[in-house]
Amino acid sequence: MAKREIMAKDFMRDIQAGLDDLGLMRKYRLTPKGLDSTFRKLLTVGLISRFDLETRRNGLEETVDLSGIHTALVERDGPRRRQKPRTRYSYSGKVEGVDILDYVQWMLIEGRQTVLEIRPLNGIPCTLFVDDGKILHASSMELEGEEAFYQCVQSARGEFAHLAWSVPGRITIEKAGMQLLFEAARRRDERGLCPE
Repeated sequence: MAKREIMAKDFMRDIQAGLDDLGLMRKYRLTPKGLDSTFRKLLTVGLISRFDLETRRNGLEETVDLSGIHTALVERDGPRRRQKPRTRYSYSGKVEGVDILDYVQWMLIEGRQTVLEIRPLNGIPCTLFVDDGKILHASSMELEGEEAFYQCVQSARGEFAHLAWSVPGRITIEKAGMQLLFEAARRRDERGLCPE
């Protein structure tokens, strides 16, 4: 099955025109999970702000009760074959040949919540706190925030590991995740550090 493509400018135009979540789901044939994923992607690339999403959701909660939507869809479309509960897969291991910037980007797009420890080869280890499409905090020895993140991802080789989630003691990064990734890639290019 081909992945559905949604033009961001059309989607944003419909949001600005006041199309509610149910209208967006109908127009773009999205499930609630698909709609949430689309919102997260727009948030990650900076086309919509977290405030806009929270305001939008708050307004929807005050005016529409979606608790019976499943029942209404079953009544409208007729009973469907019951689906098995979705299995949550979890693997761990060592991955070779992955650029750390690509891996962090994947975590942002997927909306992961994790503490990622990055150990660059011949470099200073760094810890990233990633939550719902945003890098909240980075620390590396005496550095914190954006500069710690940039230092951490400059090496072409290293290892990373996921640690148990914990809320960072403080938020040191306000910039959107994709902006951080673009700046890190730019700094790599300036220094001539291209991953092999």
